[in-house]
Amino acid sequence: MEGRDRRRMSVDDYVALDRASEVRWEYVNGEALAMAGASPEHNLVAANVAGALRDALRGRPCLAMSEGQKVATPRTGAYHHPDAMVVCGAPRYDERDEYAIVSPTLLVEVLSPTTADYDRGGKLIHYRTLESFTDYVLVTVEDRTVEHHHRIGPGKWLVTEHSEGAVELETLGITLPLAALWTDLDRLGR
Repeated sequence: MEGRDRRRMSVDDYVALDRASEVRWEYVNGEALAMAGASPEHNLVAANVAGALRDALRGRPCLAMSEGQKVATPRTGAYHHPDAMVVCGAPRYDERDEYAIVSPTLLVEVLSPTTADYDRGGKLIHYRTLESFTDYVLVTVEDRTVEHHHRIGPGKWLVTEHSEGAVELETLGITLPLAALWTDLDRLGR
């Protein structure tokens, strides 16, 4: 998270800033942090993830949402913009920011070299405070792998790594084929 624009402010000031800005902002420990621009590879894979989730969940009581949707963790007072999320049942919203969801079931982060450590560490600590949260999928574009964290009990998580096949998302009753995540990636020519 080094090198990002940081601004110390209250939650209310953050909500106003994030809502009015064309730049997306996250909020952690009293600081608003500007979201850096992402690579074409990152953006394509994030779109592929959201599309694959949307297709798999069609007709089920869950909604797949893309990177523009904010999630709040009320216990830690943080706000993040995951690359994709799934909400099952009626979404619940944050008391301070009506645009932020507090009831995700699945959160997805497409890793970049500058945010991977935070996505695997600090951000996961925030996310784990959400009662509805059962699955965390971390996607690494460079080596085309997926790391899946699945809650198996209070304070217990099973972590599996995938480089082929599909990720079994038991809570949602679906699988996420890895090949769908890499669709058109080679067409970027980089």
